[in-house]
Amino acid sequence: MLAEDDAVELLAYLVTAARTQLDEAAEYAPLRLLTAAGRLAEMIEPAASDGLRPFLEDIRQGFGETSVAAGDPDGYTARLDALCRTVAVHLASSLDLDGSSL
Repeated sequence: MLAEDDAVELLAYLVTAARTQLDEAAEYAPLRLLTAAGRLAEMIEPAASDGLRPFLEDIRQGFGETSVAAGDPDGYTARLDALCRTVAVHLASSLDLDGSSL
């Protein structure tokens, strides 16, 4: 599903982000991971099914909404928690862990 060039780009981002994290403040780590998630969502979206696209959009929007932590750490945490709930709901539904097909 993911083109080789896109996969290498994401891999390179993750490896270099790990290195830069050694010199950056700890609060940048979640931002780096969210950036990677947003990039991956963008890469997947063109080949994604119609049912997956709203979830990918939620991830990309969630990344934008959680991108600034300094001014409001509690709000940042709440938005990141909400994004995690979005992921959990999607996984539960797509894997039928919520029993919706019963």
